[in-house]
Amino acid sequence: MVLSLTICLWITSCSKEHENPFDKFEEEVTEDSIPVQLDATSIEGLHANIFRPTCANSGCHDGTFEPDFRTVSSTYNTLVYQPIVKNDPQGSYAVRVKPGSVNESMLMARLTIDIDNNSGIMPLAVEPDSDWPNNSDAYIQNVSDWIQAGAKDLFGNSPNTSNQLPQMEGAMARANGVWLERSGNGQSSISILETVNSIELFFAFSDDATSSQDLTENTVRFSSQKNDYENAETLNLQVSNSAEQQVGYFGNTVSYYHSITINPQDYASLGETIYFRTKIKDGDNPVIEIPADAGADYIKDYFSFTIIE
Repeated sequence: MVLSLTICLWITSCSKEHENPFDKFEEEVTEDSIPVQLDATSIEGLHANIFRPTCANSGCHDGTFEPDFRTVSSTYNTLVYQPIVKNDPQGSYAVRVKPGSVNESMLMARLTIDIDNNSGIMPLAVEPDSDWPNNSDAYIQNVSDWIQAGAKDLFGNSPNTSNQLPQMEGAMARANGVWLERSGNGQSSISILETVNSIELFFAFSDDATSSQDLTENTVRFSSQKNDYENAETLNLQVSNSAEQQVGYFGNTVSYYHSITINPQDYASLGETIYFRTKIKDGDNPVIEIPADAGADYIKDYFSFTIIE
């Protein structure tokens, strides 16, 4: 739904036989193709229900200016702890979203009050087929609940400082020089033939202040249980000076600097699924795990591989 130009200015003026090749990924995977029920109080749910359909339109919050609501990552990284441009007369707000504090988050103020008796309450107008008039109370409550719960990112982590947490952009695997495909629509587990005894797992990370090559910790653990890594061995990821350019979680091309080579048969037999989690650290935040325990199940399924015939 396209907002009026006035709205756009609010932040500045205010197959049984599987093949190894990844050739089936010619059709770009987007957030629209993720066949899951999103948590309405998660950043991905907020993006799908509110920010993308209401704000990320041409000439509005489509990357022309911040906040940038084109993707979940851009939404998160231009909201959480990001400084505002226009304040209320009392100077009550410093950031667009302050995790854990609804009252100190400008985003909530813009959705609920006219901050200076001149800017209006967002959104100022919506198209006739918008579901905002019918669902605005629930949507605003969803935003409030997300902020109050710590404004967690896509992977279930919440930042402790104004420096953003590193983000996972994608995970891929390669065998014998060929990129492997995933089950389902390209968002589920990586499919590995039972005859393959060596794969390279690649991970793409991004951070607002630290380059991928300079992230520390850089470890991975594997488990046959989606949520139990207690006895999992910690392995080191290799960090390359040059990146592999491949598809990321949302279908865009991202840079893969981190990798590890393993024999998948050491971890699973035919029909079994193995999950993996990485740990990384930027220059300011504590070590984080991706995906975290609080991450959604479909994210955890994405970070897995399955042995197939």
